[in-house]
Amino acid sequence: MQTPGSSYLMAVDGGTESLRVGLFDFNGTMVSKASVSYKTAYPQSGWAEQNPEDWWRALVEATRRCIGQSPIPPDNIAGICCDATTCTLVPLGAEGQALRPAVLWMDVRASVQAKRIFQTNHKALKYSLSGCNAEWMLCKALWLYESEPVIYRNTAHFVEYLDWLNYKLTGRLVLNLNTATQRWYYNQREWGWPVDLFAAVGLDDLISKIPEDILPAGRLIGRLSVEAANALGLSPSTPVFQGGGDAFVSLLGLNVTETGKLGLIAGSSNVIAGFLEEKAHDPGIFGAFPDALIPGLWLIEAGQSAAGSMLAWFKKCFAPETDFRSLDAEAGEIPLGSGGLIALDYFQGNRNPYTDSSARGAIWGLSLHATRAHVFRGLLESIAYGARHILEVFAGLGCSYDQLYACGGATRSDLFMQIIADVCGTPIFLTEVADAAMLGGAVLTACGLAVYPDIRSASRSMVKTTREYVPDRENHEKYQFYYSLYKETYHRLADLMHTMTEHQGRSV
Repeated sequence: MQTPGSSYLMAVDGGTESLRVGLFDFNGTMVSKASVSYKTAYPQSGWAEQNPEDWWRALVEATRRCIGQSPIPPDNIAGICCDATTCTLVPLGAEGQALRPAVLWMDVRASVQAKRIFQTNHKALKYSLSGCNAEWMLCKALWLYESEPVIYRNTAHFVEYLDWLNYKLTGRLVLNLNTATQRWYYNQREWGWPVDLFAAVGLDDLISKIPEDILPAGRLIGRLSVEAANALGLSPSTPVFQGGGDAFVSLLGLNVTETGKLGLIAGSSNVIAGFLEEKAHDPGIFGAFPDALIPGLWLIEAGQSAAGSMLAWFKKCFAPETDFRSLDAEAGEIPLGSGGLIALDYFQGNRNPYTDSSARGAIWGLSLHATRAHVFRGLLESIAYGARHILEVFAGLGCSYDQLYACGGATRSDLFMQIIADVCGTPIFLTEVADAAMLGGAVLTACGLAVYPDIRSASRSMVKTTREYVPDRENHEKYQFYYSLYKETYHRLADLMHTMTEHQGRSV
């Protein structure tokens, strides 16, 4: 058992826009953090790519900066755990090199392939009963096979962002159980890898390109390689423990580790997730996934493909010289309902409850009276409407959402948090460490070091709740009118959006 003493835990969070490194003590207090950003390329509509070497450069710089600004000697780092975006496909060559830019999680170029996969009616598709999400790994692998066959043939291993980070750190190529279960249709209880599904869509050889070892969260992967240790300025004896997808590791950093609680992970996309004691499947959600993060529990999730990324798009295009705090102040002056403006937050398709990768965003109700503040507030409200829609599906499964714990960049906005609370009619709790994914990584590292007996104990001990947003019941009732129009918008526009998306696809 590791004795806390003067030792510290290092957590790495590979996000969409940046990579973050944090140092924590064994009580869950963050003592230092650093962030380094990188670029995303959008070659075509619905596409998104990143260069894996940018991730490594960011990890090296963020680690050295994080340690350099703290009084902690590198030898006092007791362990490391990483998390990263899920559904970010990295095809590796025989020498472990990335063969092309990584296909990012938000990339929905594989919409056609997703439809074909769903038509197989394979038993694994019970995890996504409304359709196969084009973000998921099998869809992207099939797209690569059909569109870039040379790259596919030369691929020795398909991995995700997290797996690539762990490989760079330790030299060991393993998959993480969390994303293998939630994004690759792996099921350790029933069928393992669904090789018959792979074969049904023409990927008979895909299983040979998947690393053999799959490790659960908190399990030791190995120790830092000498090369990695030298680059990061750390000791090569430092152990590296398995993590998971950023949104789901965040649940541990929010102390959402049992039924009766839900986590809202507000980032470039939004994820709402929690746990069930018994499995349940519904067309409006993904899951329930067995043992995906906490042994013995079923993880359910749903999400919004464009949330923070949609707000970043608005700022870049319409308010490049204005910070988000100022935009919040402007939007705060606009009455509830945004002056009759309704936005649809499907800029990168709808993840849930429709699993419609061909859907796109919309803004209607515009008049000459509208200002950018009306539009910005309308976007904020659309994200809140999307969250409420998901919560209602969860409620139908018997999953309580009377405790909603939030993290991510959106929590810096009092206006946004209050809008979500009012729209959903649910109190929202914030925790002391806003970087829940990094704290979740610290939780897993502490478990790996046997400081705590299990994940739940570590999470309860290391996470502290600090604030609550109480919903205004009058505002909640007023929002009902706008929310009903938000839901109706998709049904009225779906055929038009599908036609346009298919046309644009043919035009490429």
